[in-house]
Amino acid sequence: MVWRETGIMDERLRFVVECLSGEETMTQLCAAFDISRKTGYKWLGRYREHGPEGLHDLPRAPLNHGRATAFDLVERIVAAKEAHPLWGPKKIMARLRRSDPSCGWPAVSTAGEILKRHGLVGRRRRRWKAAGNGPWPEPEGPNAVWTGDHKGWFRTRDGWRCEPLTVMDASSRYLLGLEATGSTADEEAWPVFERLFEENGLPDRFRSDNGPPFASAGISGLTPLAVRFIKLGIALERIQPGKPQQNGRHERFHLSMLPMASAPEADRAAQAQAFEVFRRSYNEERPHEALGMDTPAQHYRPSTRPMPKTIPEPDYPAEAAVRSVRQNGEIKWNGDFIYISKTLAGEAVAATETEEGEWALHFYAHRLGFIDGRHKKLVRRSAVQPRPDGTAADNNLGGKL
Repeated sequence: MVWRETGIMDERLRFVVECLSGEETMTQLCAAFDISRKTGYKWLGRYREHGPEGLHDLPRAPLNHGRATAFDLVERIVAAKEAHPLWGPKKIMARLRRSDPSCGWPAVSTAGEILKRHGLVGRRRRRWKAAGNGPWPEPEGPNAVWTGDHKGWFRTRDGWRCEPLTVMDASSRYLLGLEATGSTADEEAWPVFERLFEENGLPDRFRSDNGPPFASAGISGLTPLAVRFIKLGIALERIQPGKPQQNGRHERFHLSMLPMASAPEADRAAQAQAFEVFRRSYNEERPHEALGMDTPAQHYRPSTRPMPKTIPEPDYPAEAAVRSVRQNGEIKWNGDFIYISKTLAGEAVAATETEEGEWALHFYAHRLGFIDGRHKKLVRRSAVQPRPDGTAADNNLGGKL
């Protein structure tokens, strides 16, 4: 009799019952059921040990197969995840391989399965993709572009309002500053930047949004912090309103520090300490995929432009019309007064005539806009409209000294 595909449990049970009845020998029963004596004794032994449940098929996979990850490696992978709960298996394995390159670490996919078995993998969120570099060229190296922003505020456990100020090098992703400031005011931001400039030197350009303390809603868009940057020879890059992707790398970083806002510290001092621990880990331990799983610290180096001891005077062209900004923010132009910015009160600005006959107004190397002589005001963009033949139309924006 052959084991049947259907009712196989019934066949095994009938075999055992007849075997226990003793009416036939094991050899005779095995021949009748068309099985080997080894198989017959196996089912009889399982029945005696476990009862009818022992006649079910057991899993075929070995408890320990030759390709299983060694227990000590599993422990180290799990420990690394517990130490860095926000890291995925890619960063975990990159960190472990860097710390012990001679060890036979498993693949990232295997590490992911290990973390999943230990309940250390949560629901995967939709990944935020940082788009491009906006309208500007890619930074050619460290300190070519620094980026800055204020992360959304939260309160520490004692009720203090924290407005985290974040500053990053765009090329290396090195987190230069993560400060527990209490507002977006210039007087809180400048000491942070002053220290960063002293420690790291000056960047060539600085990119930000159009909010305080980096920019204002006035026609010049200047704040006291922006004025200091300009006087230090730092070019300003401002993203377009409603286009956070133009500062996408910085915005993506803010997602990495988001959990800190949901688990605030006891007070301002404790929050500042937690920020510094996070900053060091981000720079020196956390692998970055855009850097080939290197850390930002492996790619950053200080600027070759040191913070000057004294601020240099503006070097305006000899042919420029230099004007001093009055306390009310105006300059005198062609017998009239034109408002520029109260932020520039006491500073010297210079107007130079363009090939189209306009007067472009500058503060140091920063262009403030164009003088509209007809309406006696400063405008941000040129109003010269090219004719079909390519020449400029006379829009009477200029004025005589």
